[in-house]
Amino acid sequence: MYQPILPDLVASDLFLHLRGLVNSPYIHAFWWLMWTDIITGYVKAMKTKTFDSKTGTLGMLRHILVFATIIIVATYSRALGVRPFGIAWVMFFNFNYLGSIVENWEVIGLGFPEFLKPYINQKKKKANQLAQSLVEANLNIENKGGNTNGDTK
Repeated sequence: MYQPILPDLVASDLFLHLRGLVNSPYIHAFWWLMWTDIITGYVKAMKTKTFDSKTGTLGMLRHILVFATIIIVATYSRALGVRPFGIAWVMFFNFNYLGSIVENWEVIGLGFPEFLKPYINQKKKKANQLAQSLVEANLNIENKGGNTNGDTK
């Protein structure tokens, strides 16, 4: 007798699991972290005068895509009986949003615990070092006569 590896999923079962996400504390945390990141991101953009509609629109589309992906993965994780995977998936994004909020918070200039600053500054230093190495690599290519814009002369 044939025994399927994965159970057959019926749409009504998926909707029941989707409704179950309404009570998930992980989804609630994600929802509030996402909105906090959006708000702090807009405040940061206005403070640094880097706000434009194209960036704002692309950012909102990214948030919508992440939210939809989380809901889909969490729903299927519940339906397939691998709920810990869904929780881990949501927590990964929760920590990403938390990091983004902390970075925005620091740029805005609001109060920030001193004991956390070295960790944030270390992340900034690594990002700056990476950016500097990319700029230097590009300059080395240009100095050697390489063509970086893809044109053939």
